[in-house]
Amino acid sequence: MSRKLRLSNEELSVLCEQVALVLRAGLPVHDGVEALCENYKGTKFEQGFNTLTITVIETGSLATGFKEAGLFPDYLISMTEIGEKTGELDVVMEELSLYYEREAANRRSIKSALFYPLLLIVMMALIISVLVTQVLPIFENVYGSFDSGSSAGWMNIAVNFGKVTLIVAGVLLLLVILLLVVLKLDGSQKVLQWLQNTIKPLRRLEQKLSAARFASTLGMMLRSGFPLEESMELIESLFTNKRLRQRVSQCRQKMEEGTAFPDAVGETGIFEPLHCRMISVGFRAGQTDRVMSKLAVLYDEEVNNSIGHLVSIIEPSLVALMSVIIGAILMSVMLPLLSIMSSIG
Repeated sequence: MSRKLRLSNEELSVLCEQVALVLRAGLPVHDGVEALCENYKGTKFEQGFNTLTITVIETGSLATGFKEAGLFPDYLISMTEIGEKTGELDVVMEELSLYYEREAANRRSIKSALFYPLLLIVMMALIISVLVTQVLPIFENVYGSFDSGSSAGWMNIAVNFGKVTLIVAGVLLLLVILLLVVLKLDGSQKVLQWLQNTIKPLRRLEQKLSAARFASTLGMMLRSGFPLEESMELIESLFTNKRLRQRVSQCRQKMEEGTAFPDAVGETGIFEPLHCRMISVGFRAGQTDRVMSKLAVLYDEEVNNSIGHLVSIIEPSLVALMSVIIGAILMSVMLPLLSIMSSIG
């Protein structure tokens, strides 16, 4: 998906909910869309929604309108096409509203997890810069008047240590900012995959996110009336995550070879063993869609808990590191002072 004008996950959730309400009220799609587009007059999305309205009136297809408007993600367009084919567009829109609501919540959690460490790094850089540029020169002049070689040596250590620490903090800050910028640009999936492959906690987090999205999408399709085999085929084309697509492909191939869905899912490792047993029970009871919806909620909760756990580790670690660095600089300042005072005594 190119980096052009797009609706946020929150806006997509609200829009899908409104479309679902329009459809449930029995209004024609083009009338409902035309009414919804009134909300975006005078905004940066006005032109796109005008295109949406015209396309829906001409073709009668909401999915085609979404595609021509250029404001919507491919996933939304594909799911809308599925809803139109099955005649369950209102159900699909309601499910998409919940999906994008969860996506927005996950994104807020990730932003929160990045914000506090970034703030601590900025604070550390500011405090150290004040110590190095304002405090240490004063003590350096004072100790220089005593003409003490040991004092000068300690001061050089303190200044150099402070400068090195300041450079490291600045580099960390730039790396975090660069990472945030790159994730906004095209190709960010490659960056994310590299980070996930490199950092083990992120890899586990990505696995849970993938499981949540797979469960949510499959449950949505099954409730919309799609057969399981056809749902698996469509899901494979919906996701951009390479690892998840490979696992879905492997699962589908096993199903084509005659393996039951719960066994195929368990062998490909999309879900944890305990959850695979839940799927097996639901599959035998004909309640696979409900089990998938339940798993989507469970994995979303696990994602939020994992993010909270990472934050709980990162924040105290940065605070401890900042305390050690500032304490070391202050000790480097105080030790010469103690040495001078003892020599005077």
